[in-house]
Amino acid sequence: MTGLYAPDSGTVRYDGHDLATLAPTELRRRIVLIPQRVHLIEGTLLDNLRLVPGDPDEQRIAEAVDHLGLANWVRSLDEGLHTDLGRGTGRLSAGELQLIGLVRAALLDPAVLVLDEATADIDPETARTLETAIDTLRTDRTLIVIAHREATIKRLPRIIRLDENALLAHN
Repeated sequence: MTGLYAPDSGTVRYDGHDLATLAPTELRRRIVLIPQRVHLIEGTLLDNLRLVPGDPDEQRIAEAVDHLGLANWVRSLDEGLHTDLGRGTGRLSAGELQLIGLVRAALLDPAVLVLDEATADIDPETARTLETAIDTLRTDRTLIVIAHREATIKRLPRIIRLDENALLAHN
């Protein structure tokens, strides 16, 4: 769905469009993937949040952070948005990397948001912060959550369980 792989057969459609026919920039505008491992560049938190198309300014980024309920987390960092993250390795937890991915997604405002194991390998407190931000982001969009953590999926309005490409359950 995110364009990482082409289907072996058939088509993947969204809003009446075969996704294979959309330009990559259009596909990325409509459908955003937050991978299990969010990647950073060397620089500040602000530099890393500016990586999205449209080159958002600091005010727009601060508004997105606040909208997601993440202002306290940003304030807890040494220099807030201006905290040097290096490349993020060892400085941020897996959960904090996911928070960065969520802010990036909020700045893009996609129609579809795909979360791949967003709450895997994170502490319970960060998981709660992340789940609250996810609840905010899921408003007015389709949210596809790939997860094993029961607390993450049970809060979603519709759950489809798959195993080995077979449908196990649907509510």
